[in-house]
Amino acid sequence: MKKVLMMLSAAGMVAALALPVYAQGIGGRVERTQAELAIEKAEADFATLKVARDEARTKCAAREYQACYELAELQRKGLGGVQDLSAAAENYKKGCDAKDARGCAGLAYLTVQGRGVTANLAEGRRLYKESCDMGEVSGCAAWGNMAYTGTGGPKDVQGGTRALNEACSKDYEWACERVQTLGAFDPDDNSMQRLRNLQNN
Repeated sequence: MKKVLMMLSAAGMVAALALPVYAQGIGGRVERTQAELAIEKAEADFATLKVARDEARTKCAAREYQACYELAELQRKGLGGVQDLSAAAENYKKGCDAKDARGCAGLAYLTVQGRGVTANLAEGRRLYKESCDMGEVSGCAAWGNMAYTGTGGPKDVQGGTRALNEACSKDYEWACERVQTLGAFDPDDNSMQRLRNLQNN
């Protein structure tokens, strides 16, 4: 009896394998693996980003400088094409020269890191300050950190602290983390004057 059951089971498996592929899945459809789904999504995302990168390149060439920043971001991150840090730096600069604060911050980041351009802490600090002066919160946080620590120029604890605290107040998380790590006080807080008074007594 067992032998008969085994033969029937084997025959059933052969019959199932002989069915068309579409009939072997649940409900008449093939179930794809998570890996296959992930690859499919990655391919779709790449295609979308490639279109965005091509469009940004065209607009940047037409002197739409917001597009230059967007193109630089894609080039820096290697999205929609190969990573190209030198090209990213060039396009950040185009945006920065056109008074796009984000372009200045992006170029500052690459300049401080020495990625795509020659490392230059002083120039990176200047670019972050320029970005901050135009209202870019990430630029203010980065300049504040460099000023507070004396990176790329003389220390400016008061100015650096103010910039970090202002960026933190605008919910820029990295700035809040630096305030905590550095123990950066708020120079406009009356508690500092109270502390000085206590130290003088």
